[in-house]
Amino acid sequence: MVRKGTYTKRASRAQRSQYFIRRQWQRFRSLSRRKQLLVIGAPIVAFLVIAPALTYLVLWRDISDPERLMNRNNTGIELRDRNDEVFYSTSIDSSLTRLSLDDISDYVEQAVVSSEDKNFYTHGGISFRGILAAVYANVMSRDATAYGSSTLTQQLVKNKLLYTEKSYLRKYLEVSMAMAVDSRYGKDEILDMYLNSVHFGEGAFGIDEAAKTYFDKPAKDLTLAEGSMLVGLLPAPSIYSPINGDQAKAKQRQTYVLRRMVEDGKITSAERDAALAETLTYAEVRPVEYAHAPHFSEMILNQLYDKYGEEKVKRSGYKIKTTLDLSWQKQAESIVAERIAISSVSGGRNASLVAIDPKTGEVRALVGSADYNDEVFGKVNMAITPRQPGSSFKPIYISEAIDKRLVSASTVLRDEATDFGGYKPNNYDFKFRGDITLRKALAESLNIPAVKVMQKLGVDESVDVARSMGLETIDSKQDYGLSLALGSAEVKLTDMVNAYAAFADEGRQHDVALIDEIQNKYGDTIYRQDNKSRRVQSAEASFVISDILSDNAARTPSFGSRLNIPGRKVAVKTGSTDDNRDAWTIGYTPSLVVGVWVGNNENEVMSAGGSGMAGPIWTKSIQAFLAGTKAEEFSQPSGVEKAWTCTATGGSYEDYFMKGMAPKNNCHNSQQEEVQPERKDSDGDGVLDDQDRCPAQAGTSSNQGCPPKPTEPVDSDDDGVVDADDVCDNTPEGIAVDGEGCPVSQIQDDDSDGVENTLDTCPDTPAEAVVNASGCSPAQLGSAALSGIAGTLLRRYGS
Repeated sequence: MVRKGTYTKRASRAQRSQYFIRRQWQRFRSLSRRKQLLVIGAPIVAFLVIAPALTYLVLWRDISDPERLMNRNNTGIELRDRNDEVFYSTSIDSSLTRLSLDDISDYVEQAVVSSEDKNFYTHGGISFRGILAAVYANVMSRDATAYGSSTLTQQLVKNKLLYTEKSYLRKYLEVSMAMAVDSRYGKDEILDMYLNSVHFGEGAFGIDEAAKTYFDKPAKDLTLAEGSMLVGLLPAPSIYSPINGDQAKAKQRQTYVLRRMVEDGKITSAERDAALAETLTYAEVRPVEYAHAPHFSEMILNQLYDKYGEEKVKRSGYKIKTTLDLSWQKQAESIVAERIAISSVSGGRNASLVAIDPKTGEVRALVGSADYNDEVFGKVNMAITPRQPGSSFKPIYISEAIDKRLVSASTVLRDEATDFGGYKPNNYDFKFRGDITLRKALAESLNIPAVKVMQKLGVDESVDVARSMGLETIDSKQDYGLSLALGSAEVKLTDMVNAYAAFADEGRQHDVALIDEIQNKYGDTIYRQDNKSRRVQSAEASFVISDILSDNAARTPSFGSRLNIPGRKVAVKTGSTDDNRDAWTIGYTPSLVVGVWVGNNENEVMSAGGSGMAGPIWTKSIQAFLAGTKAEEFSQPSGVEKAWTCTATGGSYEDYFMKGMAPKNNCHNSQQEEVQPERKDSDGDGVLDDQDRCPAQAGTSSNQGCPPKPTEPVDSDDDGVVDADDVCDNTPEGIAVDGEGCPVSQIQDDDSDGVENTLDTCPDTPAEAVVNASGCSPAQLGSAALSGIAGTLLRRYGS
């Protein structure tokens, strides 16, 4: 059956829209003149009358309360630790003082009106001419929010709105609220509120604080030159500040303000010239004082300023609950200060420490420098200053090589002099071990095997994995070459500690977190941390790396037991750069990562490396932080298996492998008695090869076949002087020592001639006399010297 009828094509959406618009336009044209005016005028009336009325109803509490409207910095910023203990506050009592116009210099009032809003006393809170000019400028710049035109009333209401973004909504609220404020308050009241709340920079809010901060005088006593300078910096206080900003631009702004005052008839040209010629004397800047965690506090404030703007943060009186544990922070600061006094003898004068919870990324303690009050180096936060990490970088790329199954912990690598296409690295002790497993090579921090692992993985791949683990200061466009294997690229301590946090938390990582929660001064929570984890390494590779780094026995031949934490399984890695310019130690448990850097801001050489300089700080800190907690083990994932593997001499031992990588030739059969291979002693030190941790070096049985003296300089009493140079090798802990490791308090030199009493043949040498090695001057070498010698002999050997 054939269907009959007509077919009409369906109109498109665009066609339907055009049809609708034409119909509405025809309908509008058919209206009378009066109705057309009503249609056009209604939206305008709504904007000018209804919108401000609605805004007033919504914001009536803020508009009717001058204090809320001014939103002054009258509570200060407060930083609390994770247990709600306050450790930093910027509360300022003077900001509670509200001056009347009678207590403010007339020059300031006149300067503000002339330069900021010349029609202030005649408009209704907004300037239509200014708005039209701003709209024109925005259209011409093709940016809907590029330019603005704000009256003093609008600038006042901005104190409450404090929107950092530029948008039509913000401008609408600003204009509506300004009209409502203008209808409620008189002009002098508005000017008074403005001058008592506007931000003048340098932490000063309101003219009272500004006068004291910049000129150390009351606001009423400000001269024309001083008042015009302060008003001139209002558009951009940080840029125009005559103290810490651009002084040339500050002078330009002062000149502009004075010119506008002349144009408005407020001052004469002669007064302007005199003000410009006046030499201004500024008050001394008051340094910020911190009781604890100064660099951590600065990091918090800078983070807030970047996100919300400095003015909004200070006006809003933020109360910030941080991730810091103040008790840990105090311990860390004390340990760093105590140890750096000792390490400075070996050339290390500065240190930094970071402790992070790997399960959240939260910073528990952060020491940016050994002494914040040191005017030369103390203010530099070394926790976020890039430095070369040395061998502490090795686990980053070795973990990736393990994950990609290029190597395992038991992979044997040849430690020997090797030329990598012109790059000829060496070990720290200039010795080679021959065939050695990756486990031992990493634990003992051998360089040649590490470079060979990076060669297998590839430099580009190593850079990629480092950046994926948060080491973003490593430049993917830079050609590091294989020297990257030994930590030649600069990284931040905070980033390195957080990279190790991924190993501690089974390959998961969080962003470094400093803030837990933020409340404004009205108790409203405006931010709560939600730090989600991401996977940056496999759980399997993370476990294997953690097992290697926590293998005390594998580490002992090179480092002794100084990094061992009794009763706990703790993974740890040291790092040293050329000439010991940087010393690192980073270690962790499943619930805590602690990293330490020791060095000098200007990169001077030190006489000891990672374990000797940073190691003691790390050991003391992690023991203090873990005190009273249960010992933890690293959780073995299902993708890792433990299996027996063969030694080069026919013996066997157990090791961890990625599933499927265990050796097929099982050297150990639990069902049968193990066949003992021929046992050799290749280096002839009396320790069989399968028990010898140093098979290529003659050692002792008490030291598992290794030389009694570790291959890296040892500092047995942790005084910062290696044993080879230490005259007093049992110095009590915490005692300041000289270059020979002797406590300063134990060295006696009564006549101050530079020769110790016990070695001084002439103990009564006159001051500033030139003496020989026996402490005698030429004049004393006669009969007096004989008498002195006799006296000395009696003191030493007499009954």
